[in-house]
Amino acid sequence: MVVLELIGHIAISFLPMAIPLSALFATIYTMNKLSEDSEIVAMRSFGMKKFELFLPLLICGIFIAVSIFVLNRNLIPYSKTQFKNTIIQLTSNGVLSDVKAGQFYTEIPGIILFAEKVDDGGVKFQDVFIRVDKNGEEQAIFAKNGALIKQETADLRAPTLRFFLQDGNIVKSFDDKSDVEKILFKEYDFPVLKGGGLPGFVTKDSMRTNKELSEVIRLREEKLKSKSVSVAEKNAIKSRLPKTKLEYWSRINTPLQVILFVVLGFCLGIKKGRGATKNSGALALLVIAGYYALFFAGVSMARKSQIPAYVAVFFPTLIISFFSIRLFKKLDWMG
Repeated sequence: MVVLELIGHIAISFLPMAIPLSALFATIYTMNKLSEDSEIVAMRSFGMKKFELFLPLLICGIFIAVSIFVLNRNLIPYSKTQFKNTIIQLTSNGVLSDVKAGQFYTEIPGIILFAEKVDDGGVKFQDVFIRVDKNGEEQAIFAKNGALIKQETADLRAPTLRFFLQDGNIVKSFDDKSDVEKILFKEYDFPVLKGGGLPGFVTKDSMRTNKELSEVIRLREEKLKSKSVSVAEKNAIKSRLPKTKLEYWSRINTPLQVILFVVLGFCLGIKKGRGATKNSGALALLVIAGYYALFFAGVSMARKSQIPAYVAVFFPTLIISFFSIRLFKKLDWMG
């Protein structure tokens, strides 16, 4: 069930890219089939205008666009969050499962663990040595006895792991190596993993809802204008802010993509008649390749703050809209 859950979350996260392309090629296939079966000729003989033929496809496109906008607001970010939290849960369950007596364990970043004896399936330890190297501070912890304590609550997706150590000492040294501190203890609680994988636990912009993204952008822009914020913090904000804006504007752009790709598919899919040779799929691939080449070039420039994020997102959409409207006007009957 966990594997199926992960597959479902991955599938949902691909919808914003897959749906516009699906709408394009589904529209091309539909119009190709109608052209080959002379259905369009029959419709034209009844006096049907091109917009009347296009209207059902437009309604479907608008419905799909609204659906993907709604999904992008909350469900897709929630799905990405749950995917990451599930991965955190799975990996945390395996932490310290391979600790063996008399061997160094280095799977925890910044921590080296050694125990002379390991009992109760890796829960109890004797003659423990732990070396910690984090945030420019080194610690060497020696203890006679130790026990691994794993805490879980109904809300936590990733448990908190800590060592409860007895009868030992801690030796600390700092970057300049000039100061060394030694502490003796009878009991010491040492955190191994802090956990924190709560549903809704957000570390990436793609895991935030539209409302949260908008709020993050507003707060970061306010900090950039504030005189109390340090230069280092402002530089960090400047490096993150373009990515956040790209994520926000891309979610607004995706519904527009769907509608424009339906228009493009309608124009490319119509053939002049039965037996006409028009490779609509190849033409569509060329147009899409050009669109995404512009899009990713703009994204690269926006991340370097060379152009605004909304320009990078909407400029390719504007180009393809002009191209689609031009094709629509050039269709081979009046109306």
